[in-house]
Amino acid sequence: MIPFHAIRRIAIFRRNGLGDVLCSIPLALRCKELMPQAKITLFVEKNGFCLAPYLKGIDEVALIPSGCNKYINIAKLAWQRRKEKFDLAISAKTTPMKLMNLSLCALRAPYRMAYVQNRWHSAVINCPKRYAEQNPFHQALQAIHLIDPEMNELPKRLYPTLRSVDQQRLFSQKTLLISLSNNRVGSTLPPQRLAYLLNRLAKETSFAVAISVLPKDVAKAQEIASLLTMEHKLFATKQFPHFLSLLNSADAIFAGDGGVAHLSAALQKPALHLFGGVKVSQWGPLSKYASTLFHPTHVIDIPEEQILDSLHSLLTSLPKVS
Repeated sequence: MIPFHAIRRIAIFRRNGLGDVLCSIPLALRCKELMPQAKITLFVEKNGFCLAPYLKGIDEVALIPSGCNKYINIAKLAWQRRKEKFDLAISAKTTPMKLMNLSLCALRAPYRMAYVQNRWHSAVINCPKRYAEQNPFHQALQAIHLIDPEMNELPKRLYPTLRSVDQQRLFSQKTLLISLSNNRVGSTLPPQRLAYLLNRLAKETSFAVAISVLPKDVAKAQEIASLLTMEHKLFATKQFPHFLSLLNSADAIFAGDGGVAHLSAALQKPALHLFGGVKVSQWGPLSKYASTLFHPTHVIDIPEEQILDSLHSLLTSLPKVS
């Protein structure tokens, strides 16, 4: 048993993208509830470090260095930080990971928690949680089970939220933001299909479209823009603060599964997200304002009327723009 009352320093490691980092925040918040006297340091890679100024409930966000050899990078990081004497180190990855297990050991925390299998690197974890391939719980709740295995439902008080994000009025009418940049092909509608749905929706309700696009997807954005019949504008955001401000400035968001879904949830924005081949039960956005539609292989096979009805409900539920 971990003596919660005696824990003063906690290290939580979570690599990978924005959604992964945000899904680790409920674990950190639960640690704060169980060990309010402890300082929490969240260790993340460069992709997630941009969230550092905006995360609520985290005392410190530390950067996992990048470079040629990830094992050497972790060893250097652990050597630099081990003198701080972390009492508890946790890998928030919900599947066993050799690199994270070794990093917890290198930090020399007396208590080390992670999901494990029968692998040699599991021997360095002295507070293990057995990994089960068929796990029905959300990623955030699976992470919490490391520290609180009795929690069967993720309470809203532990949902991640972002603070101090700029906001401005984008259009004089309701603004629906669409995002075209998504690494998950199965959660992305083709430009022609997306424009067709939005044009049909515009016949029933009035709104403007903000098209969020990374520089590599500008051609795709221009194609959609050429097909839209309502007021619209392209927003190419090169820096993360500008992108986050754009999300926060929209009245509602329509996008696929991925980082945008988790960011808009943490901003508590009304949203509709399409999931193709990714289980909503495990990766759904943590927000009471978000709704989702799912198809087991690709979102292009979600019925048009189902998407249109959901978008219509989303837009008509928004307050009038003054």
